[in-house]
Amino acid sequence: MISPTQTMENTTEVEYISIYDKPKRGRGRPKTCKLSDEEKRQRKIEIAKQYYTNNFEYVRLQKRIWIDKKYEQRKEIV
Repeated sequence: MISPTQTMENTTEVEYISIYDKPKRGRGRPKTCKLSDEEKRQRKIEIAKQYYTNNFEYVRLQKRIWIDKKYEQRKEIV
């Protein structure tokens, strides 16, 4: 296409649009979650509580193993 000049003012040709004038696309992942920060925090708390109640024995066992490892490491240091 030809960029318009003073002699071509009344023609039907479309004005040239530079690729640099186009808006840039957004960076990063698109934001799909419509929840506020407080709602997200509350949702995470509810999910954690539900997981804990559904897997109570497993969570307690993991905590016991973690505490045992912690005390064993302390004994090795001292």
